[in-house]
Amino acid sequence: MNAELPAGAPGGPVVLRWLHVLTAVVAHGSVARAAAELCLSPSAVSRAVRQTEAAIGIDLFERGARGMTALPAARQLALRAQRAHEQLLKADATGRARAATPRRALRVSQITDGMLHALVSTARSGVETVAAATLGVSQPAVHLRLRALAHLAGTPLVRRTDRGVRLTEAGERWAAAAELALSELRVAEEELAGWRGLAVGQLAVGALPMAGTELVPRALGRLLERLPGVQATVADGTYETLLHLLRHGEIDLVVGPLRGALAAADIEEQTLFVDHLVPVVRAGHPWLGRSKAVLRRGLSGADWISPLRGSPARAAFEAAFRAAGHEPPAARLHANSPSAVRALLLQSDRVALLSPLQVLSDVASGVLAVLPLPLAGTERAIGITTRRGGLPSPAGRVFMDELRAVVDELQLTSARPV
Repeated sequence: MNAELPAGAPGGPVVLRWLHVLTAVVAHGSVARAAAELCLSPSAVSRAVRQTEAAIGIDLFERGARGMTALPAARQLALRAQRAHEQLLKADATGRARAATPRRALRVSQITDGMLHALVSTARSGVETVAAATLGVSQPAVHLRLRALAHLAGTPLVRRTDRGVRLTEAGERWAAAAELALSELRVAEEELAGWRGLAVGQLAVGALPMAGTELVPRALGRLLERLPGVQATVADGTYETLLHLLRHGEIDLVVGPLRGALAAADIEEQTLFVDHLVPVVRAGHPWLGRSKAVLRRGLSGADWISPLRGSPARAAFEAAFRAAGHEPPAARLHANSPSAVRALLLQSDRVALLSPLQVLSDVASGVLAVLPLPLAGTERAIGITTRRGGLPSPAGRVFMDELRAVVDELQLTSARPV
């Protein structure tokens, strides 16, 4: 006997299992063929499509004697659902490579939103009761959802300890996939809102130090003027920290120096412009007003604030000295935090090699000054880092457009690669 889908609640939120059905109908253009693929009855498939349309308030198909013709909103929704499904199929692979099969795809299609939320919330808290409180359900409900997901995954996902639960290796893999799948569903809801004429959504941006003072704030300001209904979040931190958040779907993109050939294979980079670092000091610094020849001779003897080791700024810092015929100085202070570097400059005669963007406002107000000493070898590409194969949300696309507009506004385009 064919399985039936739960009746659901018309007018409620879109659920993942409805989207699996929708994707099959879009692919086949037929309720009957979709039902055969999913091992469901045609009435269950028809009901799922009607419930999805009622929940989102949009017609998804044109019904005719020859079948179901997907409208643009249905195709976009099916694309997001398929991308979420693919994340879960990847997690379903074990240590040995396994090809996708209809049986595996069918088992993964039985996974629900609730199961994914239970795993992600438990992974973050490590305690089922905390996960339950976060989700607004009971602890037994979280426990049952985790068991059901483990059954469909065919492997234990958590193990009990005296302090709560810990993810197994497979659980770590599934939790990462669940976060990305849920991120795709969140973006799908935002795109559907756009079809209803509502400019809403969420955007989480990772800002590396040089981008957090001017580039990202200006672009966000422009974004929120264009899309007042968007909720934006900015995360800062080291490149490694932000890359972890990006890979787990907790942020949508990272703005700042690019890694180029050193970038990981699972990310993509888009260059906005090429930055040239400049030596920065406090206003009234004794070196201000001196000739370039004097400044070059004093380069190595200055009390430098060095960028952190392993960063593109540090590589540029060392390259600048070598290009000038000096070994990089053994700096006593190492910092990437713009606020810390600013404070250290203001209270001393130290020198820091910074992006002009980082000190734009302070130089304009006369608090800091740039030494008139061009340094070769300080070039570094600045741009956008995203997950490879990622499909940005509507807010994400607008934000990236606004980043490019800010680059033009600040007249940085002359350094942008052709």
